[in-house]
Amino acid sequence: MNEKELVKWFKLCRVQGLGPRKIIKLFNAFKNINVIWNVSTDELLRTRFFKETMIESWIRLKNASPENFEKIISECKENNIVILPIISDKYPAQLRYIPNPPLNLFLQGSCDLLLAKKVAIVGSRRSNEEAKKWAFVKAVNLAKQGIAIVSGGAKGIDIEAHKGALSVSGKTICVMGTGLLNLYPEEHEPLFKEIRKKGLLISENNPTFTGGRIALLQRNRITSGISDALIAVTSSNNGGSMTQLKHAHEQRIPIFCPKNSLNFIPNEGIEKVKKGFKITEIENINPVLEVIKKNNLPYLTADQTILF
Repeated sequence: MNEKELVKWFKLCRVQGLGPRKIIKLFNAFKNINVIWNVSTDELLRTRFFKETMIESWIRLKNASPENFEKIISECKENNIVILPIISDKYPAQLRYIPNPPLNLFLQGSCDLLLAKKVAIVGSRRSNEEAKKWAFVKAVNLAKQGIAIVSGGAKGIDIEAHKGALSVSGKTICVMGTGLLNLYPEEHEPLFKEIRKKGLLISENNPTFTGGRIALLQRNRITSGISDALIAVTSSNNGGSMTQLKHAHEQRIPIFCPKNSLNFIPNEGIEKVKKGFKITEIENINPVLEVIKKNNLPYLTADQTILF
């Protein structure tokens, strides 16, 4: 899309009631944003994707000033942020089919990592030291196999997973709950800078979005949604780690966890759902490798790139 088409696209995304599924079907019917922009309201109503109230919203948005949307595009251009709409053929296929996929991904760094094999390593911010060390080592082991490590940049398990991958010149992807120009937590800025340079930062939010609790939880569906498997190192009964487990299970992502005998804290959340979510206990990464080898996706070494 060019800039004018992106403005039209952003406006379409703002139509209340027109979610990802309907938008994908709309593009199957009309092919591109310019056709959708120019078709009559009667034609849109005949698709059954639009209701009368949605038509009113669409007309208002079409007539609204493009200034705010142009500002988003300008911010992205100035900061080397790639905008990836859900209707792009470069949008991750497995993410497109999760419940409620993000309409847009904002990417900063090595976009080719979306094509690599990926394992998410996640857990509680309040994990004990033994759990954090275990996460670091498993990230190292997986990264040495050419697998990109996905996590959320938070304190605890997340940051150890990212650091483990980077420590062996591996690849890592950080999924943010804020915009890419308002990274959180601020004390991890050096890490985010390194990931931006050597890996990939992802957000579904506009670049200057400051975030919030809901956005931090919502990003979990992306973390598992782009991954081939997920390792949950720790989890309490509530909070982000449990939300992540629920998303992964709903998405049918293979879930692994450390052996219960290691007594990592907290682990009550994992124990609560282990049987129902069919979570596999592991001592090493071999079971994870066996699962993801079944997918026809490339491995990436530290110096490999795929044109995006």
